[in-house]
Amino acid sequence: MMKLREYRPADFEQLWALDQQCFSADVAYSREELAYYLAGKTSICLVASEKNQMLGFILGDHHRGLGHIVTLDVAPTSRRSGLGSTLIRSLEERFASENCTSVFLEVAVNNPAALAFYKAHCYSVLKTLRRYYPGGLDGLLMGKRIGKGD
Repeated sequence: MMKLREYRPADFEQLWALDQQCFSADVAYSREELAYYLAGKTSICLVASEKNQMLGFILGDHHRGLGHIVTLDVAPTSRRSGLGSTLIRSLEERFASENCTSVFLEVAVNNPAALAFYKAHCYSVLKTLRRYYPGGLDGLLMGKRIGKGD
């Protein structure tokens, strides 16, 4: 049975390995980058696991009423199971409990699966981020309102 819980420092190596598996080498976070995001005072990281096996995680932070999704990683064997939806809804609930009114994220223009996923969760494209990713690849800034009435 899948469990959703808060990140613990003992999870770090599994989180990093999953991020390496989910993204290309030029986009995946280095150990130092991932540690930096996890150490933030306002960071929130939720981990999904089953029988000590990491199935996925979502990492975000918040500041002045804005939530930011840093990364959403789901193991290939757990994709299309609803896990990503569970993770994003759970993080949005946490952001709302921290009085966030909006959430934003960045996604590569050449990632149609992620774009469709975020659009299905009511995220809209706010603007194009020119040459945001390595190799000059554009990104898209996406966002949505959350909280009361949404």
